Amino acid sequence: MNTSLLIASTGVRAYQGKLDTIANNLANVDTAGYKRREAAFSENLTVSIQNQADVEKETGRKSPLGIRTTYGSRVAATPIELTQGAPKQTDQPFDFMIEGSGYFQVRRTTDAGTEILYTRNGAFQQTPAGDGRFQLVNANGDVLLDQNGNPIEWSHDREFVVAGDGTIEGTNQRIGLVYFTNPQLLKEDGGAYRLSGGAVTAAASNVQIKQGFLESSNVDLNQEMTDMIKAQRGYQASARALSYADQMMGIANNIMR
Repeated sequence: MNTSLLIASTGVRAYQGKLDTIANNLANVDTAGYKRREAAFSENLTVSIQNQADVEKETGRKSPLGIRTTYGSRVAATPIELTQGAPKQTDQPFDFMIEGSGYFQVRRTTDAGTEILYTRNGAFQQTPAGDGRFQLVNANGDVLLDQNGNPIEWSHDREFVVAGDGTIEGTNQRIGLVYFTNPQLLKEDGGAYRLSGGAVTAAASNVQIKQGFLESSNVDLNQEMTDMIKAQRGYQASARALSYADQMMGIANNIMR
């Protein structure tokens, strides 16, 4: 394939991936606890030019020895930006904000079984658990878990008060917060994260929970709009280069005929 055509096509795909990432950030600008992602580009290194076998063929060589040529770029990863979002006071007893590096544990039940997911979104609501007891679930129906991996439960006739360390007043339960050796291994799945590798550890002791608050997303609308304009310009330039490369190939084919 023509090299210019290949490079231009990879540019179109790479900028489309960046635009998709920006669109996802903009769609979640008002989602509590959402962490923005950034599209990271890398080169497609495909050919390594080594020394010529014959010494006489090295005469007049202008390219550096061992140079590697590239065929365009690609979106190598979409790392999470882990900066803390601004606090938003709601005064709702089932809204929680994590101050520091930590995640809530929630249990999701599907036809395939149950699994543990993680989230920074502390917007929960109560749901009946039978025998006059209640549990806390998020918008997807995932159940909030305590430090031992059990559902948070309490009686409806008791006021629900949570201390800074997550301890629920009048019970021996504490909202379980966890941390990861590599948070970049988290993959989004329906409003929560699934961990694909790495280790789960207890959150540091200085991590606190604020009841009646939610953490706003860390998406900066101005930055995202600026990045979107830049990505659109790059996409247009790559598309134009792709068109020119196609025209040149057409001219070359006509000459050969």
